[in-house]
Amino acid sequence: MGKANNFSIGRLLLQIAVGAMLAVAGIWALQGGGDEGVTAIRKLIDAKNVESILCIAFGIIELIAGIFLILALFLGDKLGSLSKILMLIIMIVWIIAIVLIDFFGSGSLFDHGSHWNFLKWLYNFAYHLIVLGAIIVLQN
Repeated sequence: MGKANNFSIGRLLLQIAVGAMLAVAGIWALQGGGDEGVTAIRKLIDAKNVESILCIAFGIIELIAGIFLILALFLGDKLGSLSKILMLIIMIVWIIAIVLIDFFGSGSLFDHGSHWNFLKWLYNFAYHLIVLGAIIVLQN
């Protein structure tokens, strides 16, 4: 019995979107900015040198993983376990980012400041979960 073909338009769109998002986030991290993953690293680490090294390393991982996701559309699964390892690292950091940003950060669920807005929080949380779900789907 042959292996079922996993091609679908939805998966193709997810792969392009997540690949582009990770590549852009990696470039931003290398330029000193970053996405939620880099923000989570900055919140976890206080030492400036270690923080910078980790943010640059994560930016490189994001950039490579994004490029690999897009290249996999043309090359198939020739990149193999390296891309799975990179996606696993990104998934773990993304989960940490969700916990830190959506539950403990400024404007988070447990930070009931004067400008706290539940609908805005729920929208951002849903966005983060959608990205996490896409990363999980593309890792398999």
